Amino acid sequence: MGIAKPQARMVPSRLRKAVKYSVLQLGWWNAGDILEFVRRRIEALRSAGPSGWISLCGVALLFYAYANLFTLGKRYSLASGVEYWLFRPTDNAPAVVLVLAGWLFYRRVYRLRALQKTTVSLGILVPVVLGAIGIQAWAFYTRADDLEVPSLILALCGLVLAGWGKAGVRALLLPLLFLLFAIPIPAPLLLAIVFKLQIWTAEFSGWLLYILGLPALVSGDQILRATQTFQVIEGCSGIRSMITLSMLTFLMIDLFGRRGWHAVILLLTVAPVAFVLNGFRVLTIILNPHSEIVAIHNLQGIAILLAGVMALYGVDTLLDWGVRRLKISSADWSPKGPSPSRPFSRSLSLCVLLGLAFPLSAMAWLAPRWEDPAEAPYLLHQIFSEELSTRSFERLEIEYSFRGSTRFRQTLDRTYDFDDVPVRIFVASADLGQRGGSHRSPITGLPGSGWRVLESSEGVGSDGYPFEERLVVKGKDRVLLRHWVFWDRGLLEESWRSLLALDRSFLRRPSTPLIIRLEVPVPERGDAGLNAARSSLDAVQVELKPALRRMTPTTSSD
Repeated sequence: MGIAKPQARMVPSRLRKAVKYSVLQLGWWNAGDILEFVRRRIEALRSAGPSGWISLCGVALLFYAYANLFTLGKRYSLASGVEYWLFRPTDNAPAVVLVLAGWLFYRRVYRLRALQKTTVSLGILVPVVLGAIGIQAWAFYTRADDLEVPSLILALCGLVLAGWGKAGVRALLLPLLFLLFAIPIPAPLLLAIVFKLQIWTAEFSGWLLYILGLPALVSGDQILRATQTFQVIEGCSGIRSMITLSMLTFLMIDLFGRRGWHAVILLLTVAPVAFVLNGFRVLTIILNPHSEIVAIHNLQGIAILLAGVMALYGVDTLLDWGVRRLKISSADWSPKGPSPSRPFSRSLSLCVLLGLAFPLSAMAWLAPRWEDPAEAPYLLHQIFSEELSTRSFERLEIEYSFRGSTRFRQTLDRTYDFDDVPVRIFVASADLGQRGGSHRSPITGLPGSGWRVLESSEGVGSDGYPFEERLVVKGKDRVLLRHWVFWDRGLLEESWRSLLALDRSFLRRPSTPLIIRLEVPVPERGDAGLNAARSSLDAVQVELKPALRRMTPTTSSD
């Protein structure tokens, strides 16, 4: 009992000291301190002679070269920006990442000052400099702003290698890696993860309602109650909370000086903590009648993020207690021993700075820009209007909340009358020129929000096209559907093509991916109803064969 009481006071005391230390490191300078700092910098430039002023100009040009990354406030107002930066999965808020990375850099300035000045060989510097320039040129050519981040990382590595060698890069490794948070997850991979999280979050939140004794039915991404239907959209999937908490955990690891397995376990804890807390966030949104107000919605999300930080802080405290109690060595995995030293070359360091500054700052005028072809290879509405001119149809409204970040260039979504059988035809062509979304999404294989898959199989139609067949259900409605995706390269290849923006360049694929889905209701249960639905789909495919040939003239299964 005598040991427990001081340990209970240690947690808030350590937190207060860490916060106080970080606030002091941020530098709350008064006007006199700022003027003194400026005076010292000017004196240092004067003592350095012309090379000092040239270096200052080079640094200014580098800031200008990467100014495009500071998009804070460019697309959103501050009120709506909080929701986009904290909860929307497709917006990584690079300006916020840069500011936090700058703070991590600032905390390591003393390490650079303690290092011996050294310059690595040209065999290392030249590839790093050319890599930074080449990636920046590709980012401008493809109009992919997020690809400027790896260019910035290489540029910083080049400057540090020219001034402090490999030891300098090791000293700044954490902030350099932290900058990777500014690169969004490739859209095809992100959409696959987000949809799974939407389903799991709905199931977990439904389970929480059951624990509380509140009746609810979970159907796919929907939670149905007697008085309301709640849909778990992309913003409620929790993926953005995981990314944000991962960033905050990096800061915590740095602030408390965690190393080795302690840091790894803390990072591995982020995903389950964020998922559980996001389930509680969805629960509060369901139970709070005022959650539709944006300010309240955002405050609920911020409160959950704060709870996540406190939970991770608790995990960190337990790990720290276990390490000290069990006397476990928390190994530091950073490289040890002296690094090969070379004489510092001021002229070579200045050449690296200028070799980066001038090409990168002039990139906006020198780099060509890829232009997306203006015309589509075909018009979906025209094709189906011509091939099904004798059939009556009804247009369906788009479920934007269900579609989320899935993007298409053209879509056709109609219910046609095939001999008194309503057949829904959904056709969509990919928009390869856009960035931030993808045609490749699990939602294209479902009729809409709230549907669940009961059975799934693969087959080949009489026209030779392979398809995926699914029996889906929503409440009392049962639908049999067939789903095709043409010219899709698979999740892995589609993800790295999206990451590198290959389809926004001369490397663009010749055929635009095409998604087709046919749906018919299953009027009765059992094999008789399924067989009748399959016969209807077979007849529809035969009638649609000319239209499919017009859209896919060169392949049947690519």
